[in-house]
Amino acid sequence: MAFLSDGIAAEVVSHCTDLGIAFDQDVDLSRMTYLRTGGRAQLIAKPSTAEQAAGLLAFLTSHGIAYKIIGNTSNLLFLDQVDYPVLVSSTNMADLSVDSATGKIVAEGGVMVPDLSRAALFHGLTGFEAFEGIPGTLGGGLFMNAGAYGDELKDHLVGAQLAMPDGTLRFFTLAELQLTHRSSVLRREASGAFVCDVTFELPHGDAQKIFGKMEVYHAKRHKYQDFMYPNLGSIFSGSPYRVLGEEDRYFKFVSAVYYLFNYKVKIFRRESPINRKWLNDVILKRFPLHYDLQPFSDKTFNCLVNRGQGTDEMVRFIRQMEELIDGRIVLENEIVEEF
Repeated sequence: MAFLSDGIAAEVVSHCTDLGIAFDQDVDLSRMTYLRTGGRAQLIAKPSTAEQAAGLLAFLTSHGIAYKIIGNTSNLLFLDQVDYPVLVSSTNMADLSVDSATGKIVAEGGVMVPDLSRAALFHGLTGFEAFEGIPGTLGGGLFMNAGAYGDELKDHLVGAQLAMPDGTLRFFTLAELQLTHRSSVLRREASGAFVCDVTFELPHGDAQKIFGKMEVYHAKRHKYQDFMYPNLGSIFSGSPYRVLGEEDRYFKFVSAVYYLFNYKVKIFRRESPINRKWLNDVILKRFPLHYDLQPFSDKTFNCLVNRGQGTDEMVRFIRQMEELIDGRIVLENEIVEEF
């Protein structure tokens, strides 16, 4: 939808002020989102308590005002030609407490996932090593049951307190959150809910071994994720190379040779991380994919990057890949359509 009328917008501002909620108005999203895309946001509200979040959602819902919950926006593709009326951000809710004796961690929804991982390390708790490089908030991570290297947030999760669209605060158990591969109840029945805090219980471990695993995962992420251009990390949860190999025998052979020499024989293990570029070029030759500005990283075909091509081209690339992949692996990035 278009921006709210001046009168309704003034009511939202007044309600935020009454609740003590910080907010920004008329925000250029291309200057603040992780991918550096998007039109403008009429208002970004930033509650700092669960009660504030609940009160705001109740007001917006009762007045029929559409909104979108956001965190660090590291998985969201905002569209350049779209203006968004109300965004509710979790970034002002970033408290975290750890009970070293019991391994219990309670973290608010705006806590960055790497901070959660490092807090566990500092207290000798194991299970979050793989999350050290995920650049999102805990709320966003819970929304999609974030994971890496075989670990997922649900593995040590007890439950979460959510502010519901009707303004109630409700604690969801692990089972009630319905966490599956890159999905949760937040994407379905509890759509529009705000993650206030999440509770985990982790086992104790050897701090040096925990640190060692985090170092390995950190190095892997830097090798396969793009740090030159704004990006949203992995587009799909799974390997597009494998899926595309199922569609084209020649590409399957070429990618198999690449895998053999780089991961089995390991002849080329000291090459630059961009040694996948030639493999990406093969994809462009074998499949109907043509772009004026390459929308993916040289490091991996599975990473959307912003080279200034505009979001129409980014969305076109994602839709083309979805058609080729045909549901065999899960889309991780979320395209924020007009609402």
